Amino acid sequence: MWLSRRHTGILDQLIDIYARTHHAVSSRDLSARLPFSDSTLRKDLQWLEARGFVTKANASAGRIPTNLALKYYLRQALLNLDDRLEPAPAPVMKGQDFQGLSDDCLLQLSQDTPYVGFLLLRSIFELRFRRLRLVKVGSHRVMAVVQSMHGWSVSRVFSTRENHSDAALREWQNLMNREFSGKNLQSVMRAIRNRLFQDKAQFLRIYRELYYLLNNEDLMGAELFVKGTQNILDSELIDPRKVKSLLQTLEEKARLVRFLNDIQRDAAEQPSILFGSETGISELEDFLLIVSSVVYQRRPIGNMGIIGPKFTAGRETLSRVSLYSRYFSKILSSRSVEV
Repeated sequence: MWLSRRHTGILDQLIDIYARTHHAVSSRDLSARLPFSDSTLRKDLQWLEARGFVTKANASAGRIPTNLALKYYLRQALLNLDDRLEPAPAPVMKGQDFQGLSDDCLLQLSQDTPYVGFLLLRSIFELRFRRLRLVKVGSHRVMAVVQSMHGWSVSRVFSTRENHSDAALREWQNLMNREFSGKNLQSVMRAIRNRLFQDKAQFLRIYRELYYLLNNEDLMGAELFVKGTQNILDSELIDPRKVKSLLQTLEEKARLVRFLNDIQRDAAEQPSILFGSETGISELEDFLLIVSSVVYQRRPIGNMGIIGPKFTAGRETLSRVSLYSRYFSKILSSRSVEV
């Protein structure tokens, strides 16, 4: 529903007062900020209540905003994001790995908001690589280190069916770097699979074994990075029992990864606004998520965003998420980090 400028202004003030005080807002509270009488504002609040934007805490109290009100408020804010503002850029170190870059950016985002900052990398299979390393890190355990065309690297440890030798891993990584440098692992897998089907009799063992190695759920899965959990611990706005449940969810990650992996699949410029109740994760019920795409070479490869208490997020929070996700995307695709 689209609200008039008058009702939008009333809702903005009501949400602002509620976010500051966390008490029900009366018509008298609003009249101190707006050029309308108490009686006029009471009628406006009744109108907004009938349409689901506000509700009464009890029979005699003022109104509190609903999820519908907050979503409307934040969507209006999205229309007015100021792209001219830029976040203070973190120092970009040449050759820094993906986790180092993400930790720096998420730490700044969590400090600026202050919320819990997160970054989901969907799959290293979408990244074009300059060089690939395959390192044996234990029995039936291999670490793949993918160095991007622009100098940063991302690693993933995964389990294997066979207990591959160091010599075999070196042989396979040399083949990958010699024949497929400049491509992403997804296209490499297609090329190897095509060879497997087209040339069965003469197919070299090295390609077959490499295909089995890379066709691995642990390697292809999404990975979640989180920073700023202290912001939740320090918040006085959240029930301590709910804080504990949220921290356990962030620690376990699996359910949140599944949810985040299904949203923001395109390279949309505007962030998505989600209530915890929309995630199907009960521990997020009283929280808000603001999520934006991370793009590498014009392709979305993940999501960056924040998790925090409802009714504390405003235009500045939206702006920070939007700017940091674009800033991080720019770093990943920029030749300024090339080694």
